[in-house]
This record gives sequence, C-alpha cells and structure tokens, in this order.
Amino acid sequence: RMLEAKFGPLVPVEEATGGSLRGPATELRFADGRGRIGFIPTVGQPFCASCDRFRLTADGKLRSCLFSLDEVDLRGPLRAGADDDALADVLRGAILAKGPGHEINTAAFRRPERSMSAIGG
Repeated sequence: RMLEAKFGPLVPVEEATGGSLRGPATELRFADGRGRIGFIPTVGQPFCASCDRFRLTADGKLRSCLFSLDEVDLRGPLRAGADDDALADVLRGAILAKGPGHEINTAAFRRPERSMSAIGG
C-alpha cells in the first residue's frame, strides 16, 4: 500500500522472468510499466519444503539456506586443485545435509553469525 501510494498501482506478474521457472518471489509490476518488485515472504509464507536453492557466498562457502548455521567450503578444495569428481562429492554432501527448513518460527531457531547481506545475498 505504501509503494502504491507513492508510485501508483501494482499488478501481479503472471509469467516467469528471465526464461526460468518461477522462483519463490511474489512479483508485482507497476501498472505504468516503470518497473517490477518482488517479495520473498520466507517468514510469513515459508517455502522450505520445496526449496532447492543453495547460495555461494562471496568468500567461497556454500549455504543451503540464507538462515543456515552451516557452510560448506568450496574455495579450499578449488584452491587445492580439486578435480570435478572431488567437487561433485563436496556438492553432493552439502545437498544430502540440507535441513528441512530454517525454523524461524520455532524456539529452536538460532540466528546465523553472518546475515544475508554479509554473505553477498
């Protein structure tokens, strides 16, 4: 409502952008065509059960979730000359270790040491 009050009406975007499958964002566009905006409501509408994303941090770590406490080092093996098979093993291990969700709305939730903005997200 605040955006519409300042910039005009927003309408839902129906098609996927960038030639890819629709991601977790709810996309809206300004009715006058000036741009788009997307919201990812991970707390209010978690999509953990269907999430297949991993994030590569700016310092070479792989995270299975923006809220993950664990990171898998890819930079170390790459700098040590790991071949494709060794890197595939590291990635496979990270995928198998991916948890069921971020637990933000539970008492078990612990905030990661590095926030999304600190990892390049």
